[in-house]
Amino acid sequence: MNTPSIRSRARPYRLIHPSKETSMKLLLVLPFLGLLWTPFYNDPLPSLFGFPFFYWYQFMWVPLTSVLIWLVYRADKQKEGQ
Repeated sequence: MNTPSIRSRARPYRLIHPSKETSMKLLLVLPFLGLLWTPFYNDPLPSLFGFPFFYWYQFMWVPLTSVLIWLVYRADKQKEGQ
């Protein structure tokens, strides 16, 4: 029985260049990095509308993350349309 090997079915190796798609998907790392380092925002000052920095900094990332996800989604859909 002559079956092709897995190696012959694999795509040929090519050098991966950073593309717009890759750079757009890297935007999704920003919320993770922005909230990962807790000592950066573990401080009560500056306060905003009476909320300590610790709270409003985290709340700020909620709409910001939504916008970033939407941008990556829109870029991905435009790529599919091409």
